[in-house]
Amino acid sequence: HAIEIKEQDDPELWHVVEDMAMVAQVPMPRVFIIEDDSPNAFATGKNPQNSCIAVTMGLRKMLTREELEGVIGHEISHI
Repeated sequence: HAIEIKEQDDPELWHVVEDMAMVAQVPMPRVFIIEDDSPNAFATGKNPQNSCIAVTMGLRKMLTREELEGVIGHEISHI
């Protein structure tokens, strides 16, 4: 089950996605948390204007901010 989040729901994740999108010069994707304990993340969407990044709770709990930046940066590269 995926839940779309806003900045106030998880400021750190939100700002990492925002920062990585700015660096990659793509529009800010929608951000989702998936209620799953396995570590995973992905990007999807038909184009940069209609994209999203999803991160599982398992991955979110296990990574430092620096590690999260690496994963999100990788996923943003798919947009």
